[in-house]
Amino acid sequence: MSRDNKILLAALACGAVLVPAVVALALRWPWWAWLLGSAALVAGVAAYARRLVRLHQQEELREALVVQQQRPAVPAEPEPEPPQQRLLRDVPLPSSEPDYRFVFGATVWWRRPADAVGVAHENPAGLAVDTLLTRAKEIAAAEHPGGAEVVAHKLAGALGAVQRDPHGHVETWAAEVTLTLPEQDADRLHRLAEVRKDEQLWHRERDHERSKRAYLGDEVLQDTGSAVVWWLARNENDVERAAELIGTLAQLSAAANGTEIDERFRHLVPSARQAPFRNGLPLQGDALSFSGTLDSGFFTYGQLSAGELPADAEHTAIDHVHGLIDELSSADEEAADRDRLAGRLAALFDAAGQADFAAAIRRRFADPADGANGADGADGAVPAQPRRSST
Repeated sequence: MSRDNKILLAALACGAVLVPAVVALALRWPWWAWLLGSAALVAGVAAYARRLVRLHQQEELREALVVQQQRPAVPAEPEPEPPQQRLLRDVPLPSSEPDYRFVFGATVWWRRPADAVGVAHENPAGLAVDTLLTRAKEIAAAEHPGGAEVVAHKLAGALGAVQRDPHGHVETWAAEVTLTLPEQDADRLHRLAEVRKDEQLWHRERDHERSKRAYLGDEVLQDTGSAVVWWLARNENDVERAAELIGTLAQLSAAANGTEIDERFRHLVPSARQAPFRNGLPLQGDALSFSGTLDSGFFTYGQLSAGELPADAEHTAIDHVHGLIDELSSADEEAADRDRLAGRLAALFDAAGQADFAAAIRRRFADPADGANGADGADGAVPAQPRRSST
């Protein structure tokens, strides 16, 4: 509605109220007559206003129709070409491990975009396959070959979305995506995983064993007192038994540290458990019942029994070694072979801390004509080893 029409309607509304009032006062009409006249005039003004509004709306519709008819027609969007497909099977794809490849398969769908411009590609199917495989390689190359099933779902989600090649010649997507790993490679990965788990378990067990050895060697068996305290901590209600085991614990502590039994506890160690020789001589007060054997290259002592030793106890022990060598050696073997065996026995006693007795063995079996060489390890004899320190 225009501005002039609005002013006209306002003037008519005012006149519809004022004119009946003036006439009623001049002619002295009753007040209800004034009201009736004013209401009739206001109704007429309202009807006229509605007519003006309808005329204005019709005018706006005519103008909009004219403008729409004058606007140029928008061309309709071209319909996209129907998609075409190509089947892919047994295509190798890289994985995060250089020597392991996935086996990829899919149905590749492609079409020329509706808004494509320029000359169409000469081989759109090959371009579509190349575009899709490039994307598949990027995804698969970052994945471990052991998770082929999970990677297959990831590829299906990524390749199912429509994408264009870099130049906009084709739109492509994939369906029925499959991804597997050759059976031999899957078996290798399984075995490698088992080896890694076994190796991890072995390292844990080794570390546990080392911890136990360090605990026993550095704390529990550091000395006899530590061993006794450790036993009491585990058996706190058995003090008398702890006193009985002091000799055994002293022997264990000395063996763990590679030292001799402390003199303070030596009288608590049973005589049958003490070393058969000290400084190459048998212990006084013990008689030697020597029944040694060679087992896996190590010489084991026999049992000791209480009794009197003969005056030539050292020579008696040497005679037992001589008898042992005679038992282990045949009569046809040469003297050099017997000397080598004697040298090995001497080396075993030497490593056990019996340097003097080992030297006695070497003197007994050395060649009188070449005694110095026999002592130095000639003719196959094993030279003396340095005695182990007591610390």
